Amino acid sequence: MVEICPFPASSQRLLALVSSESASMDEIASVVASDPALATQSLRIANSTEFRRAGAEPVRDLRRALVAIGLDALRNMAGAMALLATFATPDELSLDLHARGAVSGSIAASLAVSSGPDRGLPFLCGLLCEVGALACLAVDGPAYLELRKRTISITGAWSANVALAREDLERLRYGVTTRTIGARLLRRHLLPAEIARAVEAGPRLAPHAPLLHRATAFARLATPVVVIARGLAQSTLTTQLAELAKLTAIDVDATELARICLSAASNAERSLRSARSET
Repeated sequence: MVEICPFPASSQRLLALVSSESASMDEIASVVASDPALATQSLRIANSTEFRRAGAEPVRDLRRALVAIGLDALRNMAGAMALLATFATPDELSLDLHARGAVSGSIAASLAVSSGPDRGLPFLCGLLCEVGALACLAVDGPAYLELRKRTISITGAWSANVALAREDLERLRYGVTTRTIGARLLRRHLLPAEIARAVEAGPRLAPHAPLLHRATAFARLATPVVVIARGLAQSTLTTQLAELAKLTAIDVDATELARICLSAASNAERSLRSARSET
């Protein structure tokens, strides 16, 4: 799976540019603008709460978006954007997973604020937490779609057991979970090892596990719940998030967890609208 998922040419050029100390923002913007998937990811990231100042207007200009992210952050972000652009397909589930990545990133960043001053790191971990699933969808589409359908209730009901069942089915088909596939992709494309380890971290974590791992695992599991939250009673949402917090050793009040997750979904929805309006 990892060996047959190379970066597209535009992504390779972007990575080469951001690795060069002499590259200008105009050169980077030119490459990003040539690839709609990269442009969409750039705008989405720039409009996330981690990079947009509170109260600021949405960023709709691509060059402004890249300036907002900043060259230093772009050196890590470029790898993330390139991976996500690699697996941009017209499939409905793919679009859904891309959109949900911003929610997961915002949730992980909100929970891992004590992991250091760089809120971009937990955001990246959440953003990339389903990159393995995107790879399976790109390479093994019909079979992976069927696998996902087997673990999702037709009524939209969700529980931690559904997420665990999905991993069991992934192991049966691929020998490993999509978490492991995603981590291998990240390592292959030289993203920071800390991100790969966090993406690979699964449920049933211990309280002494790194906060970045626990926040990423919680974000991956909680995002599907939050996305369908409008159809859930508040008490049901809070109960399900508390169940996931226990599974991933997140020690945060359930009511506060619900607030964090709903705020993340709202922010991600705004950033997605901004990105779509310009691409």
